[in-house]
Amino acid sequence: MGTDLIPARPSKRTAIALGAAVLLLTTTVPYLTLINAMLFAGIISAGSVAAWFYIMRHQVRLSYPEAFVLGGLSGFAGGALSVLAGFLLESWFGYVPGLESLRLLVDWASSMDPRDAENFRQMLAMVSEPKEISLVDLIISMLFTGILYAPLSGLGGRLTVFVLKRKARKK
Repeated sequence: MGTDLIPARPSKRTAIALGAAVLLLTTTVPYLTLINAMLFAGIISAGSVAAWFYIMRHQVRLSYPEAFVLGGLSGFAGGALSVLAGFLLESWFGYVPGLESLRLLVDWASSMDPRDAENFRQMLAMVSEPKEISLVDLIISMLFTGILYAPLSGLGGRLTVFVLKRKARKK
């Protein structure tokens, strides 16, 4: 009798990178950042894309915890990359990712309640001011953003597994 070997799972690196790329796009591309104004849909979709890609490409089953971790890893990586990309875009080109979307939201909110228009404009002015950020501040910001985005993205991975399992039961 030989020993039974459990085949190893395929690498998740590509799925994590794809999810991180989706998150990076939805947090830095002009007007695409508005997706995240709708209950963080872009961040959740990053984990969803990572789980869906991994499941479909390798034809494997993922449990809910595995899907959450896969989505969470893509959210962490994408969040850290998003902060780094925002820092580089601001320091090299003077572009603050998401500022045009924030302007649209401020204009919309100001038209809804004109009494608070000045508060919104002050907030917009504070956000658009140039900032000096040290390397330590950048690293801490990357870590915290990754930690905040990871559970949201993990939720997207779990949601994908839930939907795919439900579809499989119907067939």
